[in-house]
Amino acid sequence: MQHFSCETVADVAVPGLATGRLTVLAVHGVADATTGAALAAALAAPGPAQLVVDLTGLYRLEPAGAEALHRFAEESAAEGRPLRVTGCTAQAAAVLARTGAARERDGRTGPELYPTVAEALAAVMSAAAVAPEPPSGPSFVRTDAVGMRHRLLAQTLVARAQGLLMERYGLPGPDAAGALLRTVARRHGMPAVRLAGALARTEAPRPGEPWFPGRGHPAEPAVGFLPPPDGRPLPLSVFLDALRDTGCAIARTHMGDVQLLDPNDNTLWLESHRGFPAEFAHFFAVVDGTGTPCGHAVRKSERVVVDDVARAPDFDEPSRAVALAAHSRSVQCTPIPGPAGRALGVFSTHHARPGHDFTGAQFAALDRVAREAGAWLDWHRTTTVLDALEDLHGSAQES
Repeated sequence: MQHFSCETVADVAVPGLATGRLTVLAVHGVADATTGAALAAALAAPGPAQLVVDLTGLYRLEPAGAEALHRFAEESAAEGRPLRVTGCTAQAAAVLARTGAARERDGRTGPELYPTVAEALAAVMSAAAVAPEPPSGPSFVRTDAVGMRHRLLAQTLVARAQGLLMERYGLPGPDAAGALLRTVARRHGMPAVRLAGALARTEAPRPGEPWFPGRGHPAEPAVGFLPPPDGRPLPLSVFLDALRDTGCAIARTHMGDVQLLDPNDNTLWLESHRGFPAEFAHFFAVVDGTGTPCGHAVRKSERVVVDDVARAPDFDEPSRAVALAAHSRSVQCTPIPGPAGRALGVFSTHHARPGHDFTGAQFAALDRVAREAGAWLDWHRTTTVLDALEDLHGSAQES
């Protein structure tokens, strides 16, 4: 029997949706005549919840699997629960289109296709937002959506990497692929999700050849807020914590954070923070850059200073409320410059009183730190990350 598995990534209450629940499934392996029944059972298992099905980890879809998806979509649509499918490869999308052509001529509903989980979630949240508020119970809290989105985006990247490793190297299943990914990432001092993202973005190596032939290994750039290099890989988390603490020391505050830009979808991920309650970290785990000063700073590649969080137009209202609840009344956001002038991320410092004054010397120091951080992060991307990918390639071949 071909390998097939289906994992429940999230199962949450979302007032405003039909039946009030959303379940997200991540599918791995092959969906064909031998596994189609298993796929149908996995789709039915969550009961009346609305489903988002992520096919990122599916490396082949055959007509029997596509038929199971179309059949379930038709049944759930009749109950007001559209089936949303994400992460289709070109092969999977073509099979779904062929399988659904006759059904659509008969007026039957097929699954809705979205490029990414994030875009499917946006559609879900939009549907929930326009629905009438339930007569009792709390309104939908955006922190739940953001926290869920954070978990899902991470899961999507890891699932994609697991599928790639199974397809390229014949690994026996997602557990083996995930274990290898985590082991190699740990050896190179980075989160597994970072290595997964790099694997998904990088063109596959040619058979029998090194992955990055002829690349150099430049020396680690000097960074004034770090001790001298000792020859061992510096974990990314240690670097980001040092950047955060340096920014706080310059701004003379105990509240600060660092966010890095995910080039897959231009979202900002909160990577390091101090001085904030858990609700703040949960809410700002992933932001899209449209309703926060940190997002504006990255988009414009210039510093944003907010004198009074309570009145500034840089915040959307949910973000403003969470920031004020964390006692952030003024904030500065300094972008981290990368190659060709595009920001790699942003580090921010917060103060408990509005109207905090910065001196020219403080701004100059923040800019210097940002330049050093940008140089180090670019070096990390072109050396440590590539080293980790080559290690993953070699280790997978030996498995």
